[in-house]
Amino acid sequence: MRKILIPTDFTVESLQLVEYAILNFPNTKLDIILIAGYKLPNTRWGITHFSSREQIRKQFTDEFVKTKQRLLVEHKQSIDTITCELFTGLNSIAFKNFMEKLDAENAVIPKDKVLQYPGFKWFDTTKLLKKNAIEVVEVPAEIDTELSHKKYSFSSLFS
Repeated sequence: MRKILIPTDFTVESLQLVEYAILNFPNTKLDIILIAGYKLPNTRWGITHFSSREQIRKQFTDEFVKTKQRLLVEHKQSIDTITCELFTGLNSIAFKNFMEKLDAENAVIPKDKVLQYPGFKWFDTTKLLKKNAIEVVEVPAEIDTELSHKKYSFSSLFS
């Protein structure tokens, strides 16, 4: 069994990386671990009441969950599990420790586009995966959902 790390922004489009993992690791049972980065709260109360599972659960849409379940059913010979993990560290050393804890060395990442996250607390783990994974497969994923930068700009407050 091989563990594959895949960055996610919790969109259905990001799940196409799971199918690329199946294609790039044929005849191997896979444990897929979807990774998202999150900046921890900076208050004592926020850290005390922080739950990574709760943050992940808040990002799940019905469409994302249905697509994930569909992938598990369609590729049951290739996929053992699909789980989500939250990386809350700050640097490459913390990410390397995170990967050791997960006991994973392989990653599938998008080649061209970076993933789009829902808020300023979330960040893309693609660069960290590229730098720290032993075997990295870059695939030409098409992420169609892009957040409008104007939507979150200062000028949008007055429109």
